[in-house]
Amino acid sequence: MRALDATHGRDIHRGRIRILAAVAALLVPLGTTGCQDVRSNPPNIAMIVLDTARADRLSLYGYPKPTSPFLERFGAESTRFDRAYSSSSWTLPSHGSLFTGVSPKIHKGNQTFSKVSGALPLLAEQLADAGYQTAGFSGNIWITDHGGLARGFEHFEDLNRGIYAEHTKRLAQDFSGAAPPAEDHYVVKQVRTWLNNERDSERPLFLFVNLVEPHLPYLPSWEAARHFIPTRGIRWKTIQRFYPDSVARLVIYRHYGRAQPLTEVEWDALARMYEGSLRMTDDLSRALVAAIDAAIDRADDENESYVFILSDHGENLGDHGHFTHIFNLYDSNIRIVLVARGPGFEAGAVEERLVHITDIHATVLAAAGLDLPENAQGIDLRGTIPSDRVVASSLEYPRISLDIFPASASQKTLEPYKVELAAAVGPRFKLIRSTTQDGDVVREEIYDLLQDPDETETLDSDDVDPDALDRLRSALGDAAGSSERAAEEASMDDDVLESLRALGYVRDEEPTTAAPPGTEPNRAEH
Repeated sequence: MRALDATHGRDIHRGRIRILAAVAALLVPLGTTGCQDVRSNPPNIAMIVLDTARADRLSLYGYPKPTSPFLERFGAESTRFDRAYSSSSWTLPSHGSLFTGVSPKIHKGNQTFSKVSGALPLLAEQLADAGYQTAGFSGNIWITDHGGLARGFEHFEDLNRGIYAEHTKRLAQDFSGAAPPAEDHYVVKQVRTWLNNERDSERPLFLFVNLVEPHLPYLPSWEAARHFIPTRGIRWKTIQRFYPDSVARLVIYRHYGRAQPLTEVEWDALARMYEGSLRMTDDLSRALVAAIDAAIDRADDENESYVFILSDHGENLGDHGHFTHIFNLYDSNIRIVLVARGPGFEAGAVEERLVHITDIHATVLAAAGLDLPENAQGIDLRGTIPSDRVVASSLEYPRISLDIFPASASQKTLEPYKVELAAAVGPRFKLIRSTTQDGDVVREEIYDLLQDPDETETLDSDDVDPDALDRLRSALGDAAGSSERAAEEASMDDDVLESLRALGYVRDEEPTTAAPPGTEPNRAEH
């Protein structure tokens, strides 16, 4: 935060914070313990979510291709968390946990209810009550009023609804792959404009931004794609083959329908487009951090600042027979990006102990001097992280994912996915359990992540330390979803439906093909 120009202005600011602290002590939010210990000089906090960014495909985490040069530089100023996990495999429940500090089982932002419970305070609400200026900018329709996650933001911009579908169509229809500079991207531009014109330097800041570029359909600009794809023509052919006019669901139908299995060349083409999308997102991150640093004077000793860059979940590119981020809880899907810069985070440090997306909620509240709600499940990442920790993820019965598929889809190929999933990750072993909606166990998979990080070989329970297995099973019980059913479907207007179609969550016609004749990427050109 920039220093105030006059001592009088500084005294007004401090007096305002003291008044807010006194009010907070009298009006304790539901579910918190004790009064809110509001700091006299609370830090500025920025949070950037790279939606659908898979950690092991970033050069930040050692991937051999240059997918994230800016994040590598940012990581040198930050602490990088190598074993960070989400609470689920898709946007709504993971952001629900980020904003509430609890599992999807508790916050209800899942495949059953599709909206985070209004009974729980959200992070932006908690910070706003403590005197923060709160601003949110979302490129994903789930992180809006539609998913119940816009509460508490004094300023909020839904930059998906009525915008994203047309944005992706333009990208998909442009052979040249042209794109404006990162500073003029439709999300980044709005953030920069708000910071320049509406930022109140007398108040601490909480800024949240979601970038949805890594999400299918992968539509990198040519400037980003050229690092992974030899020609503009191959980029164009890949778009036309898999998601013409940005219709992402066609290739999802094809993969899970199994009638036309994707070839090795096709998987490679999709992976290269995904890598290009990550590179483009990396540049957008650079522009956002530059805007944040310009608005928050990092040299001001009186005011500390934090920047968290993370992903909400990963992505599958054929891993375990899966595509996108539906129907599974493998590490390709639930291991996430997390780098944190600010007081208490050592520059250039690498943390290898297990951390969880709920920890970010706990860390932000603690940094602001606020108490955690009684049901909070995270820990302050600036403190000691237990070496024997177990973290969990879940995916309820995939009602929304199954609804993507047309009536003509083969029920035989979809049948294995009609289960609820829960995963528990310990220091060495991981357990994934599939159950029916009635709670009957269908399958258990055990992996040794230290010896087999790609989860290629399942272990017999007899090969695992009994105490370690018991702890994993106990964690599964805490994470697994309930068998409750939503009383009614959430209403959706045309703009919301169009946004969900663009992200591949909604179908409205029978598919024809996701492989137009003559558009297969040429192996020789690779």
